[in-house]
Amino acid sequence: METGRASRTALRVAQRRAAHQVLDNPRVLNDPVAVPLLGSRFAFDPIREKHPVSRSFRAFMAVRSRYAEDRLAASLARGVMQYVVLGAGLDTFAWRNPFEQLRVF
Repeated sequence: METGRASRTALRVAQRRAAHQVLDNPRVLNDPVAVPLLGSRFAFDPIREKHPVSRSFRAFMAVRSRYAEDRLAASLARGVMQYVVLGAGLDTFAWRNPFEQLRVF
């Protein structure tokens, strides 16, 4: 890992989330920031992405984010006002946060 650069893990997860936006319908997670965040680093092999393992891994990445964000929405109804994203890498929730009252760290 290099200072000032995303880790390979963070980059790979971000690429899977961006590919989900482009390739999957219906989407489990709507993330309009995913593709622009990667810019020129967003590239994929369409043949490889059709493989069941690639599709499953991409779905897993989207579902785990969706699950966390659904739990967060439920927590807001119980008075939660802050959300801490640990080890976030290239997570986009802070930019997509639909909750005006929520403070994201």
